Amino acid sequence: MTRRLLKAVVVLLGLVVLVSLGGYLYLRQSLPIVDGAITVNGLDQSIDIVRDADGIPHILANSKRDALFGLGYVHAQDRLWQMEFQRRIGHGRLSEIFGAAALPQDRFLRTVGFGRAARRSWARLSVEARADTNAYVAGINAFVESHRGRKLPPEFSLLQFEPEPWSGEDVMAWVKMMAWDLGANYSQELLRRDLIAKVGPERAAQLTPGYPADGLTIVGATKADTPSPPADPESSSSTSQTKPATPNAPATRSTVGTRLDPDPDGAPGGVTAWAPAVAEALSNGNPAVTAFLLNSATTEAIGSNSWVVDGTRTASGKPLLANDPHLGANIPSIWYLAHMSAGAFDVIGATLPGTPAVAIGRNRHIAWGETNVAADVQDLYLEKLDEAGRAAEFQGQMEPLFVVREEIKIKGADPLTIDVRISRHGPLVSDAINATTAASSATGGPASDPLPPLAFRWIALDDDDTTLDAFLRLNEARNWTEFLAAMRLFVTPSQNFVYADVDGHIGYLVPGRIPVRQSGDGSRPMPGWTGEHEWTGWIPFDALPRVFDPPGHVIVTANHRPNPLDDPHHLGLEYPEPYRAERIAALIGDRRGLTVDDFRRMQADTYSRHAAGLLPLLLRLVEPMSSSDAMAVDLLRNWRYDATADAAAPAIFEAWFLRLAPTIVGDDVGARLLGSYQGRYSYVTRFLVATLTRDDATWCDDVTTASTETCRHAVSKALHDAILSLEGRLGEDPRSWKWGDVHAAVFPHQGLDAVAAFRPILNRRVPNGGDWSTVNVGPVVSGRPYEQTEVPGYRQIIDLSPSNDSRFLDAVGPSGHFLSPLYDSYLDRFRTVDHLPMRVDRARIDEGATGTLRLRPALRE
Repeated sequence: MTRRLLKAVVVLLGLVVLVSLGGYLYLRQSLPIVDGAITVNGLDQSIDIVRDADGIPHILANSKRDALFGLGYVHAQDRLWQMEFQRRIGHGRLSEIFGAAALPQDRFLRTVGFGRAARRSWARLSVEARADTNAYVAGINAFVESHRGRKLPPEFSLLQFEPEPWSGEDVMAWVKMMAWDLGANYSQELLRRDLIAKVGPERAAQLTPGYPADGLTIVGATKADTPSPPADPESSSSTSQTKPATPNAPATRSTVGTRLDPDPDGAPGGVTAWAPAVAEALSNGNPAVTAFLLNSATTEAIGSNSWVVDGTRTASGKPLLANDPHLGANIPSIWYLAHMSAGAFDVIGATLPGTPAVAIGRNRHIAWGETNVAADVQDLYLEKLDEAGRAAEFQGQMEPLFVVREEIKIKGADPLTIDVRISRHGPLVSDAINATTAASSATGGPASDPLPPLAFRWIALDDDDTTLDAFLRLNEARNWTEFLAAMRLFVTPSQNFVYADVDGHIGYLVPGRIPVRQSGDGSRPMPGWTGEHEWTGWIPFDALPRVFDPPGHVIVTANHRPNPLDDPHHLGLEYPEPYRAERIAALIGDRRGLTVDDFRRMQADTYSRHAAGLLPLLLRLVEPMSSSDAMAVDLLRNWRYDATADAAAPAIFEAWFLRLAPTIVGDDVGARLLGSYQGRYSYVTRFLVATLTRDDATWCDDVTTASTETCRHAVSKALHDAILSLEGRLGEDPRSWKWGDVHAAVFPHQGLDAVAAFRPILNRRVPNGGDWSTVNVGPVVSGRPYEQTEVPGYRQIIDLSPSNDSRFLDAVGPSGHFLSPLYDSYLDRFRTVDHLPMRVDRARIDEGATGTLRLRPALRE
């Protein structure tokens, strides 16, 4: 009997091994071919795709269009699933592959109309941009045509479908989604409205203090000390301004919250928390889509860093430029490193799979980097509808709503048809939120009152979005004048562009359409029926912040306020505390002889200005409640604010900070609204400093208890709760704790993170240091401490000298295939900030190359 059992076990194990081996060999067939020669349709001449020693593709062609074809091909080789997933987000077609679970997200995406806007914008692109994009799309389709079934990435086999051919409209759909990712101001409007409804205008203003009046700005208080840039030949052009604003008629400003009321102008809605209702509705569906749609809806968008110095500050005598954008962490990365070379067209840097340009990088003449401006280009309007819900009031007249019928196909179910209602201000997004909330409540989910009719005005929904035109022209710009000409075509999302060129110049520019409002500052939903809050035009391009060759020889941008308070033009309100900008400026100081290695050390810096500013105030108030609390306080008193992964103090401070808002304001705003507020770290920090400095018992007292608590008690309780939380994770001795043992950058798989069984295989995480204020940023999600979901996904340091010691780095790896050694090959480098060389010379590209693939054009009949 024992022999039979043993034999059966051996046979079973053998079958498991054979099945596993068969599955492994099957999946390996979908790995890309990187060596040899392939004949494809769509090329004019042969191109070589050389994968260098780090797996980065270099597309060597004889023409720009063939180089763009090659970029499309390598994007599809390495990231086809990611691109498919992203375009399905853009068009609201997730339910076709994921089933009814994705329906709430598709309903929202179709209601906003990203796909509709993409189709309209594609039709308005220039002939040149369309031709360039079509060349790129042809490269994608050349790969798709020759890869079916087992040759496709594993996700297609798992979900049992094959990709459709790509089009220019698909490219534009992802351009729209990136604009969403970098411009979710609507959530701040909802939060302000909810806070006012809950605690009143005065207390809401205390909870959401604005950017400090004396806070650092990118452009100085006056422009007198800024040299005039070279003449811009298009300075009188109104390109990209179909409704040019009047330069001398800036938008009226207000102090946030000082004149707001719960129901402005008789608007309906009561005190229902709108921000949580939207967040909860968008959380129904695929986790990766939820993270993308919510973005900064519950946690402050931490932003990015960039800085540039001219040759008077460098060892080489030529400019150095650094940039590290901070976006959502995924695997594969949102970025893809690539180099295109075709005669005079030679550009290298970070591309976005699904789009045909280098978004951040350099060519032979110039380099550029970007950080988000946080321009307010979204507004929510309350609409008064007739009883039938088919017309909206405007200035005493009823205007018919425009209705678009959308059919959503659902895997395993009948299609769903929805009618998207659109007012003069935009789609009624409340329809999608209310439908999802009602469906959730019907199946046992939380009940919530419906939102009133809310229309969504957003610049990216306008027809004439030429942002893709701008990037394509930027890739070929040779100087500041051509750079400006490209930027005139930029629409959204507005970015802080830093610039440097081989001739020694540096510069800074905010491009894009930023609305001028008839009244108000766009800080909260406004009545749409009065006509008093309309957009009347755009801030003129030549009035937007700009600097060229500043006398200080340095430009720093880190999402802090671009323009000084005396600038008449209103760009936005949501600027984080300028901690990172202040630290970068301090590290540069008056130094001369700066090198690429100096910039690398700056990008790796984990000094916490947040802790340096807040912790002394907390330590003055705290009264430890236990021996562990006392030990933690001792560690904090001896800390020098460097948030390294191997130290205990950063973990203690971060846990303490995360408990302060729930302890002090949780009783006032309630649990649901607290979830939307506590992740706004700049608001919370400003509020805490003001409240604790004046020992404001009206906030510190817990109204749910009979006793009267002081701020000293609240601070002490928050620490005690934080220590208990850390003890459950790290043990009872604070001296043995390490920040990196709880703080990790997490990289969930795009699309399949919802399946728990796949997470150990597909997801990645890496211990990390830093916090939300450090240059090497390490923010955590307030609802999931201590996970870092926003990362410096791309880093670059550009050396404009002839020696060209330029470097860059993607956070994860080039490949989207989990069996590829390049799936996560950069993770350790991400943690240690160890860049890769930016190779542009053929000899350096070929040295240690891992493959050379020649694409040959098919014979034409």
